[in-house]
Amino acid sequence: MELKNLRTFQAVVDQGSYQRAAEHLGYTQSTITVQIQQLEEELGVPLFERVGRRMVLTEAGERALPQARELLEAADRFLECGKTDSLPTGTLRVDMAETLLCYRMQPVIRAFRERAPQVRLIVRSCNCMQIPLGVRTGACDLGVGYDMDWNREALEVEPIGSYDIVLLASPDFAEPDFTTPGQRKAVSLVTDEPDSIFRRRLEDDLRRREIELDVTLELWSIETIKRCVMSNLGFTYLPRFVAEEELADGRLVELEAPISGVPAPALCAWRKGRWVTPAMELFLELLREALAEEPLTAFASAPAPGPAAGRACRLK
Repeated sequence: MELKNLRTFQAVVDQGSYQRAAEHLGYTQSTITVQIQQLEEELGVPLFERVGRRMVLTEAGERALPQARELLEAADRFLECGKTDSLPTGTLRVDMAETLLCYRMQPVIRAFRERAPQVRLIVRSCNCMQIPLGVRTGACDLGVGYDMDWNREALEVEPIGSYDIVLLASPDFAEPDFTTPGQRKAVSLVTDEPDSIFRRRLEDDLRRREIELDVTLELWSIETIKRCVMSNLGFTYLPRFVAEEELADGRLVELEAPISGVPAPALCAWRKGRWVTPAMELFLELLREALAEEPLTAFASAPAPGPAAGRACRLK
């Protein structure tokens, strides 16, 4: 069995199509097709079926993927034997929560690229339900996100801090009465996808108090959500650090509410029992260094300054 065929198999899964796998590996698409066919002939089962434009794993492919990743991991570990002073090589795949990726991880990524120029770094923005699944299946090497009951039996989990999650609105946001349960409110929640930890937490809180909202604007970009909220299209629920500048200059205000300011633990995870590659070790080292220099709770200790401080709405 050829290792290159296993790498191609892994690349098709990770990239989602033969064409993207070919671009990723530097092959022609016909080469990808031949290598997958060779692997399927050796195993005696089809590994993929086409659904629309994507190649989706068959049941046999689902069973084969974790074993293929383990074999490739073992091969990569073998190739590292004797490399004591050399720079890390290979590929490092990191899945991150969008807010952490956009607002906190640039220094870590920049430092990693400077110290590991030979590593192919692949960083993806994922929701916090997808991240642990990707770590367990081997779709990524490291996951960085917020805890959504991540399975400690399958994952090595390292806490990396805690962020306050707050209700945010425009200074012109009309103060709603949320003190009485069982109401329907003529206000809009501006939020992201249904599997977002922030959206789930807020909607659970509203459901417990039997409070219904007229409109939910479902957007899949944190920056788009912020712009809509600043335009007074509704309110949102996000980590305070994503709106640090807007809170300071008064473009946004923090709404007072029992659920506002409740911290969400942030974690870094990798699959339990797997080999921690030199590239993974370096990324973890840089992540710890960054947190030691600038704790993740640094922006959760005081209310936002600026002219908006007196405009805070009160939700109870």
